[in-house]
Amino acid sequence: MPFKQNRFAVWINTLVVWLLVAVPSLEAAPFIPTTDSAVVDQSGSTAAKAASVRETRRAHALVKQQKNNLDLALRIAQHNIRRARVESDPRYLGQAEAVLAPWLNQIQPPVVALVLRANIRQSLHQFGLAKLDLEQVVAREPRNAQGWLTLATVAQVTGDIAMARTSCSKLIGLTDTPIQVACMGAIDGATGRAKSAYAAITQSLYSSRRLNREQRSWIAALQAELAERGGQVVSAEKYYRQAITLDPRDTFATAAYADFLLDQQRAGEVLQLISADTDSDILLLRRVLAAHHLKLATAAAMADRLAIRYDIARTRSDQLHLREEARFVLHVREQPSAALALAMTNWQTQKEPADLRVLLETAVAARQRDSTEVALAWLEGTQLEGRVLAQLAAKARRL
Repeated sequence: MPFKQNRFAVWINTLVVWLLVAVPSLEAAPFIPTTDSAVVDQSGSTAAKAASVRETRRAHALVKQQKNNLDLALRIAQHNIRRARVESDPRYLGQAEAVLAPWLNQIQPPVVALVLRANIRQSLHQFGLAKLDLEQVVAREPRNAQGWLTLATVAQVTGDIAMARTSCSKLIGLTDTPIQVACMGAIDGATGRAKSAYAAITQSLYSSRRLNREQRSWIAALQAELAERGGQVVSAEKYYRQAITLDPRDTFATAAYADFLLDQQRAGEVLQLISADTDSDILLLRRVLAAHHLKLATAAAMADRLAIRYDIARTRSDQLHLREEARFVLHVREQPSAALALAMTNWQTQKEPADLRVLLETAVAARQRDSTEVALAWLEGTQLEGRVLAQLAAKARRL
């Protein structure tokens, strides 16, 4: 699955992202270091990160030496995609695509390379191009589970619910039942059936014991969000914690749990959850929101640090975090009109529940009826559930 940039898409990373966000066992094999002492976890110490950088450089050099070794290139590309997710740095996605370039430049690229490129393009919000790759994948290999799963992700992120359902239905018989049920459950959960989707996914887990840790983490994070949307707060927290325990490096599961804690007015726990020296812009935003809510003396400096990161992203023409930046501008900088502009730009390409919430929040704060009507029309059309969304919708209707 993709680079866990979106809530449900992250987990279908993810998936999102997280949804992001990926189901690693359905992609290329995970990165295999060239030495037993190699460190690949980017969430650890400075020494661990430096060791991982050195190992990555050696691996890239090895790819240059073994120019015809597609398996090695796939593993290196997957490692870079993982680093992009963990560090919220899209530059690693460019490195991943560069490693695959010799095969992607072929008249008929290998299907496995196309699947990875589609994940990269989806992560970069190049949804149209990702869809083209995936359509080629499933045309050539109609039983390619990863192709259908990622196509479902792209369709849902862009608001094409019908295509998302069709793509999920193609997974029947191609992959473990919980994965197929979770794929459909993510769509049901975004279209007014959160409780039944939650129940179906929970029940499906009894039919399989073959899921790996990252798959189980992905499904647990999805269960958590569905439970939260269905008003089952205790169950939601249980599954958020389970997801993070299963995959501590899952940036977007951690961010989703932090959002849950913020909604529960537990900002102090967010500061305990997320390290002060986090490399992830997505996680830093949650620390900033928590510190701002608690009126900490360090809040302003933290906010300035995050603002610099957004400025740097803008110089790279990076618009991957518009939703997060809209939240920052609204709640920390307290500039509703500017926040709404960011949310509306984000809405042009992403239409997931988290995108809708930010659009509603900023439109209500800016008292812009036209924008609230856009959000309300989508909410009513999908019958999307959730306590916070319902409260925002009530405020929007009173404008």
